[in-house]
Amino acid sequence: MRLLALANPRAGRGAGLRRLAHYRSLPSPHAVEWVAATSADDIRTRIHGASERGVEGILVIGGDGTLNDALGPLLESGLPFAVLPAGRGNDFVRNAGLGRGGADRVLSSEQLTVRALDVAMVNQRPYASVAGVGFDGVVTRLANRGGGLVGGTAGYVVSVLRALTAFRPWTVEVVVDEWTWRGDVALVAVANGPCFGGGMMIAPGACMDDGLLDVCIVGAMARGRLLAEFPKIFWGGHTGHPAVQLRRGRAVRVSTAEPEDIYADGEWAGRTPGAWSVERCALNMLVPPGRAISGDAGP
Repeated sequence: MRLLALANPRAGRGAGLRRLAHYRSLPSPHAVEWVAATSADDIRTRIHGASERGVEGILVIGGDGTLNDALGPLLESGLPFAVLPAGRGNDFVRNAGLGRGGADRVLSSEQLTVRALDVAMVNQRPYASVAGVGFDGVVTRLANRGGGLVGGTAGYVVSVLRALTAFRPWTVEVVVDEWTWRGDVALVAVANGPCFGGGMMIAPGACMDDGLLDVCIVGAMARGRLLAEFPKIFWGGHTGHPAVQLRRGRAVRVSTAEPEDIYADGEWAGRTPGAWSVERCALNMLVPPGRAISGDAGP
């Protein structure tokens, strides 16, 4: 199979180039063209022109943000893809069920399987895993600006502690299909997969091929209580709190009195009001034979 591997040099604070060297050193039965892209636009341009050059699949070397950059041309081209993780959080790989060593198996497997995944849309912008507004947006903004001295989950936790000092709840209207809720919230997350923030299970029941979005509403609570409940998100224990609501549907709308930032896959995706939808089985993912997709958010 002829594959084009595109590395984001900025992914994971420079891990993109290091992982490119690692993946390139692995034996593979496929004809792989290895490219260190110069920018997100470069990645998109190369994907758009790949089919004309005989490329049969795309390997994205980076994290959730790199995949987010690539989603548009991947959808337009219809080319199957795989993610070789090199980011801070790498939640897509968890949500898609590849588990540890999955990327290496993609390169080493002679026969790759194509699995169809859903893609979520917020205001017509595609994303792969989770989009959120509220407290999560404050945390993501801090993390992206270097809110922690380390990356991954640890950096996210540092940013959570910083965000707690300034965050105030706000009033929101959430519509999930025909269901409507209004109230004060800490955050609203609209999930296509269970994890965000480097492995935090914001929506434990979400899967990437059911044609549905999982909505997690965390109602307003005192900062001390929010801090006390926060660790439970690592195993999905927060869902038992009375201030947390979970809904599932195909269309979601989130409205606020003033525009609030929306972050999708850790990237800024505009401001509220937000309209969400899901395109079922719109993405074609390359996986080693026998690997699960839904119901497996393994490490």
